[in-house]
Amino acid sequence: MSEIKTSRVKTQELEPGMTIIAYSGFHSKYHSLDDKSCKFLQHNFKKSKASVIRNNEKREIPVELLKPADKLLRLYAFPSELKKLLTVNEKLINALKARGFLEFDVTNEALEKDEQKELQDAISLVKQASMSTKEKEEHYKKAKENAEKFVYELKANITTRSKTSKAIENIMDDARKGKISYAGINDYVDEITRNSSAEAISAIVSLKQSDQTYDHCVDVGVIFQSSYFKIIEKFGKKGIFETKNKALLAAFLHDFGKSKIPKDILDSTVRFERESEEMKLMESHPDFGADILSGMDMPDSIINMAHFHHVKQDTTMNSCYPKGVDYGKVIYESRLLSIIDAYQALVGRRKYKKSWNPPAAIRYIDALAGVEFDMEAWENFLNVVGLFPKGSLVELNDHSVGFVMSTPRQDLKRPQVAIVRNSGGEDLTHHSLIDLELEQDMSIINDLDIEETFGQDALNVFSNIQIV
Repeated sequence: MSEIKTSRVKTQELEPGMTIIAYSGFHSKYHSLDDKSCKFLQHNFKKSKASVIRNNEKREIPVELLKPADKLLRLYAFPSELKKLLTVNEKLINALKARGFLEFDVTNEALEKDEQKELQDAISLVKQASMSTKEKEEHYKKAKENAEKFVYELKANITTRSKTSKAIENIMDDARKGKISYAGINDYVDEITRNSSAEAISAIVSLKQSDQTYDHCVDVGVIFQSSYFKIIEKFGKKGIFETKNKALLAAFLHDFGKSKIPKDILDSTVRFERESEEMKLMESHPDFGADILSGMDMPDSIINMAHFHHVKQDTTMNSCYPKGVDYGKVIYESRLLSIIDAYQALVGRRKYKKSWNPPAAIRYIDALAGVEFDMEAWENFLNVVGLFPKGSLVELNDHSVGFVMSTPRQDLKRPQVAIVRNSGGEDLTHHSLIDLELEQDMSIINDLDIEETFGQDALNVFSNIQIV
């Protein structure tokens, strides 16, 4: 391993690729902390340590023990979950400037990461080599079955997604007329949960053009339900929702406040100016939703999700609303929902806007995590959907093209890919399945725009995958 060198730099000297090991210089507002600054530091740097001057004595304390009037000297000993506040990129640099962080101790840890990657690749190669022929055959047999099941469930639920979207539209239309009920979507909640089809429906989001509001509610709902319970299982996190039905219903209703917005505004494809009356009305939907759901005697958790899913970790941002919310009141489920809401808005295919590729949306939100979005919720979500969410279209290093069919267990860069177009540019009728965790000589070199590649035929291409 190479020697890790450290140096102290100012904010303007930070460069993408650097790794911060300590925050060591601060604006004067941190020279005597107030209550708001303490809460900000405790939330964003939780489980870290701080060096402070308190009562004319220097102390090394957990960030959680910061008090008003402390003079902050240094933030250090960061846990791994705060890596988004340590790995330097342009977004982080801008956020650090805005927050008054002035100096940092940085390292050449990027070199160490390269060496760690080489070690991980070597371990994977050993693991691959150690598998017997029979073990590989069994592994691919199971992978093939899972991929085929995924394609089957996706095809089977295209109509379910459409009908659920229509049901949500109907209950919003009824609510405008004063008839407030969510009974119309209960059957679809039960059907989706009973058939365990949330994940399959969630993959449709980037394959098929969708409605601005109602399909959005469906997509956010199924992505939330699918990822939420995977997070609970993988990380042992205790969730508020004990059943998948309740979690799905809560996410379906997150935009229920839009039922108070005139339909011509809600369904408009025009981009409203931020200070326009239409935009102000649109940004009132969380308040409307909280009022409606409270009147329906919904649980506090569902009301919290509807009310706070647009609240940013940095509550001073223009895109944060309602204004004046204490971020501590935003429950974990609402923080996760805000990530999923933003993700769907980016990847959802609309007639009037260019959508993002799922991996590009993941990278974009990743850059904002720890500043705009809650770090814990983001790390949890990323680990269950991967860097290349299922249904993403990617190009491999042999220039073949395929759809991602799995979330990797270990290396998030190496999912299973069903090849639909060979390296010569020929579209295939029968498709091989490449497991990149085993096939170390293969790798993803690019994520592709599904619409640019397959146009309106994208969903049909995916639905006709036949693994050989």
